[in-house]
Amino acid sequence: MICLLYIESGELKGRKIELVPNANTRYTPGKVRLALVSMLDLKGKKVLELCAGSGVVGFEFLSNGASNVFFVDVSIRSIKTIEKNAKNLNVKDNIKVIKKDARIFLKSAKEKFDIVFMDPPFNLGIVNELLNFVGNVLKEDSILIVEHSKKEKLTPPDYLEVLSSKKYGDVLIDLFKLKNIL
Repeated sequence: MICLLYIESGELKGRKIELVPNANTRYTPGKVRLALVSMLDLKGKKVLELCAGSGVVGFEFLSNGASNVFFVDVSIRSIKTIEKNAKNLNVKDNIKVIKKDARIFLKSAKEKFDIVFMDPPFNLGIVNELLNFVGNVLKEDSILIVEHSKKEKLTPPDYLEVLSSKKYGDVLIDLFKLKNIL
């Protein structure tokens, strides 16, 4: 059981992240967040975090140069936790918090993002549903990061190309980009 979370790197390194008061909320491990920020160019990027929980990944990205992060979660507990974390980290001007099911958000979203991170509840089939609609929010050169259980088989749509896949214990992190259609 995780008791505390901290920003692992960047200008906010060492700052505490409040946890969602829900025992079912799962957190992206610090070593995974460190790996992501080391492989991504976050400077000035517009980020979307789907199924955001506490927002720790988005805050890690802000700490490492992302210009703004949109957090989407269906849980009011998560929304309140993200807002509290943003206030405590003094980054409220760099975020937007949206209380909505990620599938519904993706179907109606008008914005496009440089980086999309999704970490839906494991083993419920939601990850593949999200993959079917995520193209709506991707720019031509966007990076999509999907955190999922190693037990879940992803079935990405034809428009996505796998860049890499890494295993961290029971967690897989897959990076995608839009396929070059030309």
